[in-house]
Amino acid sequence: MTAHDEIMRLMNHYGFTIDTGDFDGFAGLFEYGEWVVEGGASSVGKAQMLKGLANVRLYGDGTPRTRHVTAYVDLRIDEASATAQSQCYVTVFQQTEELPLQAIFCGHYFDDFARLDGVWRFKRRLIRHQLVGDMRAHLVQPTKLIPTL
Repeated sequence: MTAHDEIMRLMNHYGFTIDTGDFDGFAGLFEYGEWVVEGGASSVGKAQMLKGLANVRLYGDGTPRTRHVTAYVDLRIDEASATAQSQCYVTVFQQTEELPLQAIFCGHYFDDFARLDGVWRFKRRLIRHQLVGDMRAHLVQPTKLIPTL
């Protein structure tokens, strides 16, 4: 598998794990990295990520009833330094028994990756939140994640 394919798989795994309620797998993506919401929350490492995930609502099916959809991925890889950077847009959709399918978040991801022991990993994900919808059904305390609500 090429570096490009490995990193794309890692980026996709982010959405798959959070949307299926696999919080251990999601937090594991940041075992060696940092997750930052611009102007708000920051977590470094798996333990901090798991603690922060307590703010995400889970429903009867064990999921947050969301779909993270990324678009316009711009990925630059520097094989010599074993690093990479990317940016992409993200839209998060949610539907619950009480709420219809709707976009609850539109943002911009800025990622740094590093290859450690031959494995590509998140080094840092910065999340910019330009468009924020109704997060009440997604987060227990919406203002803990997005300070501008």
